[in-house]
Amino acid sequence: MEGNMVCIVLLVIADAPIVITEVMSNVKGSEVTCGDRNEFVELYNLTSDTIDLGLFHINDFDADDEICAWDNDSILLTYPGVRIGSTVLHPNSYALILDREYTRPDTVGTVQPYDIPDSTLILTTDDTSIGNGIANNDPIIVYSVADACTTYFGTPHDTLDDFPSDPGDGVSWERIDPQANDHSSNWHPSLDPTGCTPGRENTTTTAYDLAIVERSVVITPALVKYGENAHIEFTVKNIGLRTAYEYSVVVFDDTNRDSIMDTNELLSEVPGAAIMPSDSAVMFYTYIQPARGEHSVGLYIDYVDDTNLSDNYAFKAFSVTDDIGELTVSPDVFTPNNDGNNDRLQIDFRLPQSGGLLTLYVFDMRGKIVHVLRKKEYWHQTSGTTYWHGEHGTRSAQTGMYIVYLEYEYEGKRIRAKQTAVLAR
Repeated sequence: MEGNMVCIVLLVIADAPIVITEVMSNVKGSEVTCGDRNEFVELYNLTSDTIDLGLFHINDFDADDEICAWDNDSILLTYPGVRIGSTVLHPNSYALILDREYTRPDTVGTVQPYDIPDSTLILTTDDTSIGNGIANNDPIIVYSVADACTTYFGTPHDTLDDFPSDPGDGVSWERIDPQANDHSSNWHPSLDPTGCTPGRENTTTTAYDLAIVERSVVITPALVKYGENAHIEFTVKNIGLRTAYEYSVVVFDDTNRDSIMDTNELLSEVPGAAIMPSDSAVMFYTYIQPARGEHSVGLYIDYVDDTNLSDNYAFKAFSVTDDIGELTVSPDVFTPNNDGNNDRLQIDFRLPQSGGLLTLYVFDMRGKIVHVLRKKEYWHQTSGTTYWHGEHGTRSAQTGMYIVYLEYEYEGKRIRAKQTAVLAR
């Protein structure tokens, strides 16, 4: 293919009826034993129409090939149900472009290693390699000059993104969302135990996984006075490869402590907003006036597409009692080391009425002020929560015992309260 033809094709922007969905460039085994014999490129027909791939070319930007029908019927000895002798790709079906030497029996190394499903259309190229042999850093383009249909792998329009690269020995690159654009974020090494999925749905396409970040669950106040509400905050993280839609978080009070939600334990089902891969969503629920005693709030992600349920649960305990003073702290020992567990001291306070001036200090055991949380701040509510992250000015406070001191002035009156906490590292 001439260089100016490549430039013309790259300028075409269209919704292609076919897409490159998987590329195997680093075949399993050494270059000496396997060479390029087991390389493949997988195509998928997104439409409800048949498409003749005999009108298409494949180019790895080193060499250009015509796409041809597979005419060596020895492949049927291993894969009797595949389609050969044709270039017509049926609707919503896969085609597999194989190296012509894929079935050669006189080569050293693994012969015909892939599990190719029935009905897969097997294709090849007009010479003995796909392009010039697919290197790990080769972009690929499949195109038809006749109707300007183009599909890419490797973002050839963005030469600075260092994609593609080596996905691992015997591991293919899989397209995550067949409908989405060719961007490096839409490709991922195959998650299949065999390293690839030629002729079938990609493992990345079904890689949905939401998780409750257990350490993110916060109940405010940590110690609830009977008649108060408990405000629950928690984070849901998308650790899968696909954007998650239409999920909810079931909130329940696990009264029998069996870590399973019974019908009579259900509190609410909180709908969630869409979360993109690697992103998180902070969600909230208010438990209205829980009963006296010990509680264990359970959170469960209800998501039909989730492929990993092991991270869908989280639990958080709290107490409801009548005997609560103006100031409480939790936990008794906190460890601000950024490991996500007890990194901050939660300070809950209750006031006789709103409209006063609130002061909150942290002292060390020598009576020196370590941190000012509030200083004569007008407070328009009768309760509140704040946090100390273990800071002492511009540095970190030392390990030891500290005193949280509250002072509240209202209508010529003043109340004082204090609680101790331990900072450990």
